[in-house]
Amino acid sequence: MQKNLILAVVLSSIVYIGWYSYIEKKLPAPQQASQQQKAADAAAPAQTADAPAPQQQALLPENWKDSAIKIRSGKAEYAFDTQTASLASVVYEGPVAPVELVPDPARGFFYASFPGKFSLKARTARSAEFVSQQGQLRITKKFGFSEDNGLNFLEIEAVNTSARALVMPQWELRVGPGLDTVLSEKKENAKLCKADYTFDEEGRKHPTLKELKDAPAEHDWAWAGLNNRYFLAALTGGDFQKTRPVRRFEKVGENEKTPALYVPVSPVELKPGERRAWASTYYLGPKDYARLKELGMGLDRSVDFGFFAPLAKFAEASLVYFHKLTGNYGVAIVILSVIIQLLLTPLSYKSFKAMAVMKKIQPEMQSIQARYKNDPQRLNTEIMALYKRHGTNPLGGCLPMLLQIPVFFALFTALRGSWHLHGAHFIFWIKDLSAKDPYYVLPLTMGGIMFLQQHLSPQTSDPAQAAMMKWMPVIFTFMFLTFPSGLVLYWLINSTWGFAQSMYLQKKMA
Repeated sequence: MQKNLILAVVLSSIVYIGWYSYIEKKLPAPQQASQQQKAADAAAPAQTADAPAPQQQALLPENWKDSAIKIRSGKAEYAFDTQTASLASVVYEGPVAPVELVPDPARGFFYASFPGKFSLKARTARSAEFVSQQGQLRITKKFGFSEDNGLNFLEIEAVNTSARALVMPQWELRVGPGLDTVLSEKKENAKLCKADYTFDEEGRKHPTLKELKDAPAEHDWAWAGLNNRYFLAALTGGDFQKTRPVRRFEKVGENEKTPALYVPVSPVELKPGERRAWASTYYLGPKDYARLKELGMGLDRSVDFGFFAPLAKFAEASLVYFHKLTGNYGVAIVILSVIIQLLLTPLSYKSFKAMAVMKKIQPEMQSIQARYKNDPQRLNTEIMALYKRHGTNPLGGCLPMLLQIPVFFALFTALRGSWHLHGAHFIFWIKDLSAKDPYYVLPLTMGGIMFLQQHLSPQTSDPAQAAMMKWMPVIFTFMFLTFPSGLVLYWLINSTWGFAQSMYLQKKMA
C-alpha cells in the first residue's frame, strides 16, 4: 500500500503541476463568438432613425498621446481618447517596469456606444468630464480616480434638452477588449485573459466567481470584468448591476481575438428636461489579494488560489508577514519553508524509520507471501502479526508525504500567481521571484539534491516503482526549469532539508 501511495503521489504531482504549467498554457484561446451569438446577431432588427448605429471608432494617430488628456493618480497614468471619452491608455507603475493595461488605444476601456463625438468639458487633478450633444440628447461622461489606486468612479448622464419626450435607444458599455499584462506574461496572456463575474449564491459566505461563456450572465452580479494572471479590470455594480453582461471576442491589432465584456443598457424614455444617470465604481489595477479583499465586493475572488485555497491564502499571508520582518520575499520563502519542515520533522522521522523497518522485513514478508499464497485470510493474519512483532505500520511512512501534498500544491498556486513576487529581488542573479531562474542554477541544484536524497532514502523492492522513484528528480528538474524562481526556491529548501535529514537519520538508524 505504501509503495502504491508513493507512486500515486508522484504521478498526481506531475499531473497537477503539468496541467497548470503546460497544458493550461496550450489550451487554444477562443477565436470567435458562439453559433448562438452569431444567430442572434443575424436575427437582430435593423436600427431605426431614432436609434442610429454606434459610430465605428477610428484609428488614433501614432502621436495621439502628445495631445491626449492625461491624469496621474497614485501609481497609474490615465490617458483619454477625447472623441470617444474612453481610456485609451492606463500605464501602471509596476515593480519591474511600467505596464500598459490597454491593448488597443483606438478601442479603449469603458467605451459607451453613443453615435456622436465627445469633447472635454472640465478636468481636475483626479477627474475628467466629457460632453456630447446628440440631437436633442446631451450625454455627459465623467471619470474620477482614487488617490490610492482603489475604486475609481464612472458616471454617464443623459439629459433631454428638447420640449418633448424622447426615447433614448439601447446602448452598451464595454470593458476591454483584452487586458494587457507584464512583459514576462505576454506570451500566455491570450490564453489566461477571461471575462468573469461574481454573484452571491445561497448558502455560501463568499461571492461565487463564474466565467462568462457564450450567454449573458445568469445572475445579478457584484462585479464583472476582465481578468488575467496579474491584473483585473472590473465594473463594481452600481446602476449597471441589474443588467446581464455578455462576452464577445474581438481582434486586437494583429493578435488573436480576445474577450471584451459588454454591459447593455435598455432603452429609456426621458421627459422634457429630464436627466437620467448611470453611475458605477470600477477597479483597474494589480491583483494584490490583501488590497482587493480590503476593497470588498468580492474582488479578491479574482485571485486564483486553486484547490487548496485556504492553505494557499495562509501561505500568501505568511509571506507578506515575513517580508515585513525581513524586507526580502526570497528570505520570507526560506523562513516559511524551514518552518514547514520543522513542523513535519517528527513525522518525517517516523516515516523514515517505518520505511527502513519495512525494507528490513521484506525478505520475511516475501517468504510469508510465498507460503500462504493460496490462503488469503491466513496471509493477511501472518503479515499483520509480522508488522506487530517489528512495531511498524505500512501507513507509517505515508503520513508526512500525504501532509506535504496539499502544502506543496498550495504554495505552488500561491507563488505562481502572487503579485508580491512580481519583480521581487532575492540575491545576485534572482531579480524577479515571479520569473524563471535565467541561468537555471536553482532548478539544477534542486535536482541534484533530490537525486542525492533519493539515493540515501530506503529503496522499495519493486523494480518498476524503484525506477519511477529514481527518475523523479529528473522529471521534477525538467518541469521546474521554467517555474517561478520563488517556487523553485521553496522546493530547493525542502530538498536540502530532506537531504540533511536523510543523512542524519541514516547514521542514527545504522
